[in-house]
Amino acid sequence: MALDKQIHLYMVDTSCFYNEREMKIHNKLNRLYLFRQTLKKRKNKKNIEQKVIRKIDKYITNTNRRIGNLKDKLYQELQCNTGVRKLNEDCISIKNVISMFESTLTRTLKIPIDTLTTDLFIVQTYFFDVLKDIVLNGFIYKGEKYIYFTSSAGQIRTKKSVFIKESLFKQHHNTLMCGLTIDDINSQGGVNINKYLAYLALCNSATDEWVDFNIDKAIVVDDMETMVEGVVDFISDKTYKITRKNMQVPIEHTDGCGMILPRKSKKNMMVRLPWIKGLLSPFSFDEFIHIANKNINKDQYGKVKDIYGKEWDLIKDDIEVIFTKSQFKMWRYYPNKVDENGKIIKYGWDIYKEYYKKYNCQAGKCNEEKDIFENSEISYQMLQTLTDITYKELEKICYKTKKDILNIGNDRKTMLKVLGVTKSNLNKNYLQQAIEIYPELLNDTYSKKILKDVKRSMTKNAWAGKIKVNGKYTFIIPDLYAFCEFLILGDKNPKGLLQNGEVYCNLYRKVDKLDCLRSPHLFREHAIRKNTIDEEKDKWFITKGLYTSCHDLISRILQFDVDGDTSLVVASKDFIEIAERNMQDIVPLYYEMKTAKKELINNNTIYNGLISAYKGGNIGMISNDITKVWNSKNVDLDVIKLLCMESNFTIDYAKTLYKPKRPPELNKRIRQYTKNKVPHFFIYAKNKSKKQVEERNNSTVNMLRSIIPNKNIDFKSIGLNNFDYKMLMDDSDVDITTDNAIKIIDKYVELDLKKYFIINKDEDDNDKIKNILYMYKIIREDILKVNTNVNYVTDVLIEYLYGYKESNFKTTLWSSFGDVIVEN
Repeated sequence: MALDKQIHLYMVDTSCFYNEREMKIHNKLNRLYLFRQTLKKRKNKKNIEQKVIRKIDKYITNTNRRIGNLKDKLYQELQCNTGVRKLNEDCISIKNVISMFESTLTRTLKIPIDTLTTDLFIVQTYFFDVLKDIVLNGFIYKGEKYIYFTSSAGQIRTKKSVFIKESLFKQHHNTLMCGLTIDDINSQGGVNINKYLAYLALCNSATDEWVDFNIDKAIVVDDMETMVEGVVDFISDKTYKITRKNMQVPIEHTDGCGMILPRKSKKNMMVRLPWIKGLLSPFSFDEFIHIANKNINKDQYGKVKDIYGKEWDLIKDDIEVIFTKSQFKMWRYYPNKVDENGKIIKYGWDIYKEYYKKYNCQAGKCNEEKDIFENSEISYQMLQTLTDITYKELEKICYKTKKDILNIGNDRKTMLKVLGVTKSNLNKNYLQQAIEIYPELLNDTYSKKILKDVKRSMTKNAWAGKIKVNGKYTFIIPDLYAFCEFLILGDKNPKGLLQNGEVYCNLYRKVDKLDCLRSPHLFREHAIRKNTIDEEKDKWFITKGLYTSCHDLISRILQFDVDGDTSLVVASKDFIEIAERNMQDIVPLYYEMKTAKKELINNNTIYNGLISAYKGGNIGMISNDITKVWNSKNVDLDVIKLLCMESNFTIDYAKTLYKPKRPPELNKRIRQYTKNKVPHFFIYAKNKSKKQVEERNNSTVNMLRSIIPNKNIDFKSIGLNNFDYKMLMDDSDVDITTDNAIKIIDKYVELDLKKYFIINKDEDDNDKIKNILYMYKIIREDILKVNTNVNYVTDVLIEYLYGYKESNFKTTLWSSFGDVIVEN
């Protein structure tokens, strides 16, 4: 999708809803937090005397006591609130702006691209009492009432909630919910609250509108589920006992995946409709029917029943899209309409379609399969499980990464690649576009500064386990031929085109063995499979996806659904040999997950659902604990298996409210590892300090610090002409000594300095700047108030920064006026 289609909105936290008394306490607390931080910094200074440390410790203890007292006072105040809270207008500033991709929600609310809206707010929770007030009663901003709308799974993890203008929700709720009401849902016994919120949040996914989608040419059918026999390590969530056994495992092969005719799309794509999400993969089910009928010389096949019991003729009814039940999340809330005798007078899918058309609902598509697949990087998780790797083997695996780092500065191809000037990058920024047109820009000091920053980042990432491999990320697809045998031929034990242990991936036509990987990679999850390419499979499997067998437990190894999950498919022979060695005697883990309970939807149950999710536990902590075990001297695989089980139950906790209780004797065994600090390479992977990590040992990822070099860049001749900055200009004779030009330059310098005080960083996303797009948009607008001629303004700034000043720092210029420079 087009990554330039964004809107801007405000993200505030719960402190922005304080009343006057609460705000006074909050400000006192902030001053104390700042004072405590200053004390700690002073204590950590070198060569500080012991008596000074003791004095500082006394101050810190007193400060902590005062903070505790003020917190108690604030909690009491928060609970005294009775009225509808107001959003404090002082909180609304450019520092609170974030950007969000266009979605069905933004299109339905008619929010123009690249504008700042107050139709929606994102609220980050720090105090549950405030969240409770605004979820139960909404809040007021500039006389308008706002109500809680939804939170996606990702937003729930980071304690963020979407609020919408109540008047707009009333106006558009039928479109966003496809005619379904909360009363409809409650009359059928309710729903699991957090699932409901995640399904409602589908309209907020970044999508392009799927304009040529025809709902009348789509149906919903049952998923293909079969029992797959295999050896697993079965873990009891009650006793934590691990039993290796051969068993029949139920696998829903089409979990999240449907089919689309290749004449409608030749690429895999993820889709979003009201209550519908997942992957659509192109497959010629019409051709499958023709061949099946031809083989028996009669017109027998082609009729299928949908999930509501209605029969369709796939050919005569001109069906183009087949959704599966797992994709239609709220299918049960569109029941068949029956008369007094129980006869069906309208089928559920027809009711959904009627609402879809009546309320102008939208289909959206996102993450369409790429045309060009670049090699990707493995992560430390995928590397740390290869515990018996030798230093020489690791050096061999690191060859490409090491070469790229050493070649920055003297190899044009490498420079372009690391700057993102590649064919596969379809969303190049303006500097990347300009370098593509005029490669001599690589000789400019600003490009060289960026290259230095990129090299520093690449080196740090490599030490953290991000190593370039001969591997590509691609969608995981079930054997859709088997699905057609199941659906169209009625074969409940379909053979398919792929046998157990086989995959099909035509990204690697000449490679007969692949390592299929997926993140998160917690246990030893290297699914090494035979890549089978032949004429028959080429005919049916037409995309660049990784097709998997319905006779294989690969989905239990990699813990994937097929709703858009991707696999890193590695074709490197050296890597596969090491992985194969480490996978000896490793079988999939299996445990029985719990089902989520239903509740009636109201503001109280929504609030309770959010709180239970927030308190569900930290997945990151369990993942870090597993990393501690992998990087210890004696790796205990059983401990890792148990932690993997706990991780999966923690992920599901928000829905099921169930977590297994660790037996005391096993807790002791697990704690032997988890009480340790995180491994040394977390200095680079998670920005930890030396005090927070273990000493460096010879674990797989820790060895990278010795293998990956850290040399200064030596910029040598790369066979380009001299850089001429006049090529970037519209009028190369611009005079920057005039009064007007000086005013433009002064304004630019003022705003360029000021930007550091309005940058809004996201702690949840490695300090990614959340308001960067909007910030540069405002800088551009403010400069153009001095002179409205954008070409003249850009020329003045280019002459000043490139000609007069020869500045290394030109980010603001390129981010605010890059489109003009590219045009020039």
